[in-house]
Amino acid sequence: MKKVGLAVVTYKDNFGSALQTYATQYMVEKLGYQVECISTDGIMGVIESKKKRYYLRRIFHPEEFKYLLSYVTSKLKKQQMGTYAENMKIRHNMYAQFSKRYLRFSKVCTSIAELTMMCSEYDTVLVGSDQLWRPSNIAGGYFTLEFVPEKVNKIAYSTSFGVAELPKYIHKQAKTFLSRMNHISVRENSGKEIVKDLIGENIPVVCDPTMLMNIEEWRQIQKQEPIIKGNYIVCYLMGTEERHRDFVKRLRKKTGYKVIGLLHGSTYIEKDEEWPDETPYDIGPCEFMNLIRYAKYVCTDSFHCCVFSILNKTQFFVFRRDKEKKQTSSNDRIYTLLSWTGLSKRLLNGDEEIASYLNSSIDFSQVQTHVNAKREESLAYLSAALMC
Repeated sequence: MKKVGLAVVTYKDNFGSALQTYATQYMVEKLGYQVECISTDGIMGVIESKKKRYYLRRIFHPEEFKYLLSYVTSKLKKQQMGTYAENMKIRHNMYAQFSKRYLRFSKVCTSIAELTMMCSEYDTVLVGSDQLWRPSNIAGGYFTLEFVPEKVNKIAYSTSFGVAELPKYIHKQAKTFLSRMNHISVRENSGKEIVKDLIGENIPVVCDPTMLMNIEEWRQIQKQEPIIKGNYIVCYLMGTEERHRDFVKRLRKKTGYKVIGLLHGSTYIEKDEEWPDETPYDIGPCEFMNLIRYAKYVCTDSFHCCVFSILNKTQFFVFRRDKEKKQTSSNDRIYTLLSWTGLSKRLLNGDEEIASYLNSSIDFSQVQTHVNAKREESLAYLSAALMC
């Protein structure tokens, strides 16, 4: 049986990252391959040092500085005593349980040379999806598969750049690693354009790995009864825009449903501690899916929260997390998803009237047709790439 190594996110507590990693492992195995996630435990120091040099170079870029400051602040708070730190420990434990139960890992390599030697034993190394080709990750040199031997089949499946455009000084590195890839597919239209501009290839836009699995497969790893009783709205916002929170509050007032807030998904946002009715932290990836499954409404700026709303046929509203003209904007992943599913009207600013949107529910029968077609097309691409 051919062996595939996955360069995926396994070190970060993020619902979407964990679920897309599981989906990638599940689907490649379903196609008939022996699969394992490549452990980064022994080489994270090397990767992080390269990323730090990137951030130092970009320290005076206002958008990068704001993100970095928020990230560092949140990380420091996690290490301190207090409610936030304790809550993050609860959440981390849920992710650790998920990882231990559902993911399979390679041996731990303690150097890049050792990692390269291990990868020579794989028939294929696959990277995807997530925002793994963000500029900082390109600088990190891991998700670019630069350590994988030339003879090994290298696949990028539904990989995302996570930004509207790459800084020019990183173009040379990007061209080099993209040219070494045997098969490239991306998740967003903007990624397709970036690859076209850099290496002249016209590549496909495929669905996220989470959408390769059908809802019956996803329900095999979650509780069948609702983990929270009653009528509720799931609120999962990682941006800081106040209008988006006001929309959720008005939706709560109009419907009478309680708000379940999934807080601090990316970085610490203090104001979100104040207003949701319930803020559970014992929520891992499986519980995340269950909450969306039984929600009356979902309000989010998260790509994967939209994905699981679609798969579960849950009514949802989505907001732009980033300002439109930011160089680091990640909005295109939402635009691309909503476009091919026919759901562009679910994208809101936050100041819309509630009543008109309560009367415009999603016709999921039509959406399912789009999802099935994209799933079939994307799976065919993945299957063909793995056979090489």
